[in-house]
Amino acid sequence: MAVIPAPRVINTHMKFSQLPRDMIEKRCKIVLILRNPKDVAVSFYHHHIGLVNLYQYEGKWENYLSLFNNGKVDWGSFYDYVHSWEKTIHDNPTHPIHVVYYEDMKADSAAEVRRLTQFMGVALSDDLIEAIAEKCSFQNMVKDKLGLEDEKWRKVWRNEKPRMYRKGEVGDWKNWFTVAQNEEFDRIYAERMANSKLKFRFTL
Repeated sequence: MAVIPAPRVINTHMKFSQLPRDMIEKRCKIVLILRNPKDVAVSFYHHHIGLVNLYQYEGKWENYLSLFNNGKVDWGSFYDYVHSWEKTIHDNPTHPIHVVYYEDMKADSAAEVRRLTQFMGVALSDDLIEAIAEKCSFQNMVKDKLGLEDEKWRKVWRNEKPRMYRKGEVGDWKNWFTVAQNEEFDRIYAERMANSKLKFRFTL
């Protein structure tokens, strides 16, 4: 296994309890990124139908939404996942965990970069913060990803057309949810998030 030189940035979907003990014992800094579950459901649906040769999923949106609502997708229930992190933050008040909402990044990315620098203890100029925010824009992420997929990776995608990044918008769920689906989702959300202090925005 290759050794990545410090400082290291590791991306994962794991819960706190699933992280290596060394990361927890050494109090490694954690940046937790959260997104509203309606847009997560839509994004996840396109992820599954796009990676057709990986998931072999051919279902329609209404079928997938039912799977999402019941936690029958990768990493299980959205609600169990966010509750586990909320409990982690409550039970480990001294562990450095920085929460970022996707919607806030879309609304004011420079402000979120500035918050992140403060959490990381790094002093950056306003010009550099603005440059980082621009470089990390959705449009630039899509552009930077073009051409990186090799032949093996392309074959995983439907019609061999890689599309890891689709829209990156806040509120695209409105183009997919029917009125009945939205009402049912809101009912489930209100029930599952009743005791949570997390506040998701479903539009900008």
